[in-house]
Amino acid sequence: MRNLIRADVYKIARGKALYITLAVLLVMIIMAVTVNASLITMTNEDGIVAPLGIEIHGGTDGFVSAVDAMFMSMEQLMFVLLALVMLTTIPIFSNGTVKNDIARGVSRTKLYLSKWIVCSVLCILMYLAYLGAGMLLYVIINGLGSPAPAGFWTTLIQAAGAQIFILLAATSFGLFLVFTTKRSGMVIGIYIAFFLIPTMLLNLLAFSHNTDLALTLANFDLATSLGRLGFFSQLEAREILTVLGVGAGYILTSTALGLTSFRKAEIK
Repeated sequence: MRNLIRADVYKIARGKALYITLAVLLVMIIMAVTVNASLITMTNEDGIVAPLGIEIHGGTDGFVSAVDAMFMSMEQLMFVLLALVMLTTIPIFSNGTVKNDIARGVSRTKLYLSKWIVCSVLCILMYLAYLGAGMLLYVIINGLGSPAPAGFWTTLIQAAGAQIFILLAATSFGLFLVFTTKRSGMVIGIYIAFFLIPTMLLNLLAFSHNTDLALTLANFDLATSLGRLGFFSQLEAREILTVLGVGAGYILTSTALGLTSFRKAEIK
């Protein structure tokens, strides 16, 4: 499997997928820092923004506001992640790489797991780049501000760990779709149906004053939970455990179904 991973890393480094994703990520970082920072600054006078029970206080106080600005757009990473998974895995079916590997006697299980490992590592690096570069740019523009409050960095690490886990769940689901359907259109359609539409419906529920129902259902939607986990200290332990349990279910179910489907699939 180590050789498969090395080959994947080599192909990704030489291909366009990584650099396209980095370009999109850069645009997202700039938008998060500028647009969200403006919103946070305005709340300093106009009150508190509270999407689905999360309170975001106004101001431009260094790292605290920088983290808030980046977490407010975190859901968008779900779709950058899909592009990353597709750009790194769809070509192996269209260019015959999978067929050649199987013909050489490479285990289908090892093929699948090697792609999961590579996509998961890229997912983690993408998250760290988004959060780290965004915080740095925000602080450069707005200054360091006052020292971070006690427990800030501990909470940030907890939130980051939980968010990475949810992104790995989305990675597992995306990889399952690619290996099962092998078609870009179907992958995009199903992925959007699972992650974008529920988020839109939850926001509609919240805006129609069905907040309690929206908050309950939000714990079962990965995209919504991704953003809410950024405000880790505001969530109840029950909510966090539910979200992480749903994420674990996605990882285990998607991987099991993906492996089963790929082992039985006819590769042309």
